Amino acid sequence: MTPGTPATRLPGDAIALAAHQRSKLRAAAEHARRALPGPLGDLVHRELLAYAEFGYRMTSDALIPRLAADILARPAASSP
Repeated sequence: MTPGTPATRLPGDAIALAAHQRSKLRAAAEHARRALPGPLGDLVHRELLAYAEFGYRMTSDALIPRLAADILARPAASSP
């Protein structure tokens, strides 16, 4: 593709995430920084947000949805 030409949509079999799934991933991404302070929380935040922004299920193992559920089940870390 040359600069300035519109992107061509490629056919594929990836399943699009529903709006409520993307919303849940974004909520989990924001909560990750509170539940896991430091670099680990930043990494989880970045990954969950990227997955939500991409908007498609990339694997069949459900790792990202399980990660989001785990993060949302954790309480926010208390301040020192």
